[in-house]
Amino acid sequence: MRNTLMISSIVALSLGVAGAQTAPATSTPATTTAAPAQVTLSDVPAGHWAKDAVDKIVSCGLIQGFPDGTFRGNENLTRYQAALIFHRLLTSGAMAQCGFSSGDMTTIVNGMQEVSTELAAISTRVGDLEKANADQAARIAALEEKIAGLNTGAASADVTALTARIDALEAAIKNIPAGPQGPAGPAGPQGPAGPAGTAAAPAPVTSTTTTVVTEPATPAASTTVVIGDVAPAMADKNLYAGLSFGAKMSDIATKACKSGLRGNGADVGYCTTVGGMIGSKSVFGPIGARVAVDYNIGQKAVNADLAATYNLDLGTNLGVYAGLGLGLTASPTYTTTGTAGSTTDMYGLGLVGVEYRFTDSIAAFVEGNGRYYLSNKGTGTGISGNSSSTTRGFNGAVKAGVKFYF
Repeated sequence: MRNTLMISSIVALSLGVAGAQTAPATSTPATTTAAPAQVTLSDVPAGHWAKDAVDKIVSCGLIQGFPDGTFRGNENLTRYQAALIFHRLLTSGAMAQCGFSSGDMTTIVNGMQEVSTELAAISTRVGDLEKANADQAARIAALEEKIAGLNTGAASADVTALTARIDALEAAIKNIPAGPQGPAGPAGPQGPAGPAGTAAAPAPVTSTTTTVVTEPATPAASTTVVIGDVAPAMADKNLYAGLSFGAKMSDIATKACKSGLRGNGADVGYCTTVGGMIGSKSVFGPIGARVAVDYNIGQKAVNADLAATYNLDLGTNLGVYAGLGLGLTASPTYTTTGTAGSTTDMYGLGLVGVEYRFTDSIAAFVEGNGRYYLSNKGTGTGISGNSSSTTRGFNGAVKAGVKFYF
């Protein structure tokens, strides 16, 4: 029975069913003890013809199977696997435990001689591995010692000093003053237009603008609607004084303009006048008042009148006005023998004018007026038949000048 078991073991070794666990030639075997009896190989079922032989070498610790628990008895046994089996046999004491006879030992020795080269290689690899493990353990211990020393002694002082220097450097960086601001860069391109809104687009602006201008507050303020281009608003100044130069109609059939301009008509000529005025554009809303005095150079007559005016601003620097009033003309009387004295004649006054304000204080004006004399006694009336006080008549004049607002 013993011989039969030994023969079966050798057959198993030669067929490769005995060396299953080892890795390929590059694998490094580890020194092991006898395999535990409970190792079970899944691919060697009960009743298999090599079951007893496989169980024997497993119980002796020579075979442990592959990592997946198989024996793989149909695969060839490599020389490295055979060497591993003999190595286990020598190092585990299996030869004494498994009851090998002298004949069995001779067979084993012969097999070991065949794989002696592989055995030597495995032994060397195992020795190198053990040495590498020892060296690695020493390096790990030295590294752990260095790590432990980082928290004490000179290393700890160096770390503390380094941390302090880093903190000081960060504080210095934070305290660096900001430099002067550089020049502004070029403007970037215009961005894309935003999405269109839902509100209706405003009507296009034309050159004609309608503006509502409210006159200064008075007991009955009025509102003027101005149509046209709107100029900058002038300061609200109403009082003014003015100087004028003009011409007045004169009847040269009976009396000539002694030192004035003379016309070429048969019945009517004209004489120059100079004068002044003072007034206000707004006494009651757009209603103003003024007093004017003219001197007729040719007829040596003085005209003085008081008129109420209505002033209309056109929304720009331009304005128009009209007025009604009463006046007196003081002038000499003439006879065929010369001067007979002086007299006064009353007249009703109607006037219309246009003014343009260059600034809020200076304006130029042109004005025409008509005078209806209620009497005709002096030469200053300028109408025919001045020798009779019952002769009434009309006389006209024009003048232009400058107004100063304040």
